[in-house]
Amino acid sequence: MAMNWDDLRFFLAIERAGSLTGAGRQLKVNQSTVSRRLAALEKHLGARLIERDTGAHGLTAAGSELLLTAKTVEEEMARLDRQVLGRDARLRGRLRITCTDNFANRYLAPHLPRFVTEHPEIDLDIITSYQHLSLARREADVAIRATANPQDTLIGRRLLKFVTAVYGAAEYVEQLDGEPDPAALNWIGWDSAAYNRIMITDHFPTANLKHRVDSLLEMGSLARAGLGVVVLGCFAGDSDPRLRRVYPRPITTNEMDLWVLTHPDMRRSARVRAFASFIADTILADRDLFEGRRAQPGGCRSKTESPG
Repeated sequence: MAMNWDDLRFFLAIERAGSLTGAGRQLKVNQSTVSRRLAALEKHLGARLIERDTGAHGLTAAGSELLLTAKTVEEEMARLDRQVLGRDARLRGRLRITCTDNFANRYLAPHLPRFVTEHPEIDLDIITSYQHLSLARREADVAIRATANPQDTLIGRRLLKFVTAVYGAAEYVEQLDGEPDPAALNWIGWDSAAYNRIMITDHFPTANLKHRVDSLLEMGSLARAGLGVVVLGCFAGDSDPRLRRVYPRPITTNEMDLWVLTHPDMRRSARVRAFASFIADTILADRDLFEGRRAQPGGCRSKTESPG
């Protein structure tokens, strides 16, 4: 009886997530389904693959041997999948797009009805994630990313400079006297020291990181509630009437660009080309918003210099 590739897929998800529950979340199935598929694979091979006794779900010796084979099979299956889909000249089928939750909510969503109206037979999967999903494994077909260094294995188009600024609740910012000392503000940062350095303390070394979150969307919500100030992309902050810039000038030295990326095998897919062209044209039409030159709904503070 031949090995079931789908069982290998479940095995890889367990290894990557480190637990049956985590694998279930990745695969969007319940834990019992993951356990059943693992048991079927172990029965077929006649060997235990995952060590369950310690609760850590580490690999057994047999599991470690299978891992290399499973990854090779996965890469080959993904390659075949991309090659077949990459030649699909039809403007129909499922298209998987990945971006951050903030970009999806604050910018992408309002524009998608127009794309779907133009291409009614394309079905969209929007995957909001701060992890760089694998386009090679077809975890996504198109990625919209702000990055200084896109992966060498991907191809795409650099659209524009990704510019940020410091924002706070409109009522809070209006009460500030002049331009405040960054050390006197409560800053809302990320639960990643690297992110906080790149986005905040490289520009404002004395910033007091009072609160931390793991979502840019939530970061904006906390700022609107008056918990502190945040660094957001100008596309999100300047278009929000409930936020104001704390310092008028945007941050233009973060060395990040906005890219639309795909895997080389998918570049001939009609639906990938259609969406990549659509979102690139849409974003470029809003270049002044992304690059911090569009006036805020309630106006901007009158000072012209920013500390830091």
